[in-house]
Amino acid sequence: MRSMQDPPRRLSVLRILLSGFAMGTADLVPGVSGGTIALIVGVYDRLLSAIASVNRRSAGALLTGKWQVVRSEVDFGFILPLALGILTAVFVLSEPLGRALESPTGRILLFAFFFGLVVGSVIAVGRSITWSQAEVALGVAATIGAFLIVRASPTTGSGTLVALFAAGFVAVCAMVLPGISGSFILLLMGQYERILNAVRTRDLVTVAVVAGGAVIGVLSFARMLRWLLGRFRSQTLAALTGFMAGSLWKIWPWRACVTDQPLRSDGICAVERLQAPDFSVPAYTLMLIGLMMVIAFDVWERRRARQLPLARPEGTT
Repeated sequence: MRSMQDPPRRLSVLRILLSGFAMGTADLVPGVSGGTIALIVGVYDRLLSAIASVNRRSAGALLTGKWQVVRSEVDFGFILPLALGILTAVFVLSEPLGRALESPTGRILLFAFFFGLVVGSVIAVGRSITWSQAEVALGVAATIGAFLIVRASPTTGSGTLVALFAAGFVAVCAMVLPGISGSFILLLMGQYERILNAVRTRDLVTVAVVAGGAVIGVLSFARMLRWLLGRFRSQTLAALTGFMAGSLWKIWPWRACVTDQPLRSDGICAVERLQAPDFSVPAYTLMLIGLMMVIAFDVWERRRARQLPLARPEGTT
């Protein structure tokens, strides 16, 4: 199964690997979505198509040993290098990113860069939409919805296998959605620290249970998104743009804990407020770099698309 928007021949293995690494890096940061990165680097349609290629037919062929059918059905040329890139980022960067998030200065710098990336994404994706009343309404509704989600206070979750499986299921749906961070959903469910520590300590049982929930969640949710993009592309992109815009509150770099509110049982601040930006040249520089990276990549992709022959829709010959 191939994407109408991004045929496989246009993506090198190196680009897919780097896209996966960037997505994995983003998913480690609460407030940043791997789906946003997929949109930025131009692999979002291919991602949904590749996930949807794992279906009953391909699963049945796998169980019966019909490898030729499996290879023809499943987009392994995309899934394998992307998954390798994501897993590499998770295992290589979980420790340094964890330390950066624990440092006030490191947190500001990290979030400044991602804030610039998301602002650039809103601009770039917004440019590709024909904004009618329906698109504007969907964009505004999605912005408000995402804002309310990211304003929610974290809870303390249990460490049962059922809770971990559910966390993986829900979080991966958020990871696929641009603007809604899977890591932040884990934080809301009280599972972020537990799962991050499991990755750090190589707790394979916890990782496997979360991964199982994630696999089932992504297979079901990606199909729905792919269907919406195939039939209501402009409206769906408007909603995705709204999700990204609404998430900006969560990744504003300068914030402080509300001191008259109790901390969670694990010491994490339950209620935060935004602050005016400090005079921080490194933070402003990283924010501008993130913004300009997305804009430059969007311009490059548009020019490249004009130079390539139009892709044929799926099902045509």
